[in-house]
Amino acid sequence: MRAMRIGVRVPQYGGSWPQIRAAAERIAARGFDGVWVNDHLQSPGRMKGEPTFEGLTTLAALAPLVPRVRLGVAVLSASYRPAPLAVRMTSVIDAIAGGGRLVVGLGTGSDVPEHRAYGVPFPEPRERARHLRRTVEVFRAMGAHPDGATVDGVIEDAPNRPSAAPPLWLAAHRPRLLEYAGREADGIIAAWVDPVTLAARRHIAQDARGDRPGAFATCLYTFALPLVAETERWIAPEAAALGTTPRAVIRWLATTGIVAPPDEFRDRLSEYAAAGATDVVFALPSRTPLETIDALADTTEQTG
Repeated sequence: MRAMRIGVRVPQYGGSWPQIRAAAERIAARGFDGVWVNDHLQSPGRMKGEPTFEGLTTLAALAPLVPRVRLGVAVLSASYRPAPLAVRMTSVIDAIAGGGRLVVGLGTGSDVPEHRAYGVPFPEPRERARHLRRTVEVFRAMGAHPDGATVDGVIEDAPNRPSAAPPLWLAAHRPRLLEYAGREADGIIAAWVDPVTLAARRHIAQDARGDRPGAFATCLYTFALPLVAETERWIAPEAAALGTTPRAVIRWLATTGIVAPPDEFRDRLSEYAAAGATDVVFALPSRTPLETIDALADTTEQTG
């Protein structure tokens, strides 16, 4: 299997800060490439009122605790913060982390109930895509001109110190935005897709990129759960919270993620590598113990 960088999302939903911290430290200790967060203000699942840790503040708190791995957000909703604020927040996180470890995934925003709950406008798709492109423009300008950047109609001579210019990976699935990502971003993130779809998206972005210099990432974001003897026990707290059975949760996860015994899991991961994935970010189910991270590390042959 061609080497891929594998990161894991911390348990932001339904948990506590000590649990998030312990998970991040275990992810780093077991040799994974990165510790990742989502960008949600409420749980994106069925239990909207459960504890939810906002992504950027969580990442800032974790940065000094896991000093060697990459830190990433998949994906930052361009609609939740003014673009200059998003740049300043991520620049500070990069500084806390020591510089050069942060990856910023960017998307248009897609959770309609969440936008409604927090009073955030949710315009039609064309306007959201336009705003995403403008957000990329602001990130690039403030990264390139930390002493004062100007983007017409958005910022004027705005400083960005401490400065950072993190890689930008766009959550893109339609051709026009994939082409834009190829020209203007550093990678794409494809969530909940099969290898064929991932390869098709990568092809569109790479064709648009042409011979531009620099690496271009193709990142899969998906659920992951190795099926071993203990799996149902690990899933039981999440199943109880949802009012269902561990087997029902496992069946649902399998509809969108990689849920399989270790050998089959590795085979399926190899299919994504063959399709061109350079990176994977795995999301484990909520309320699972640290042993689930260990099982994922053993299955994907991480060497912490």
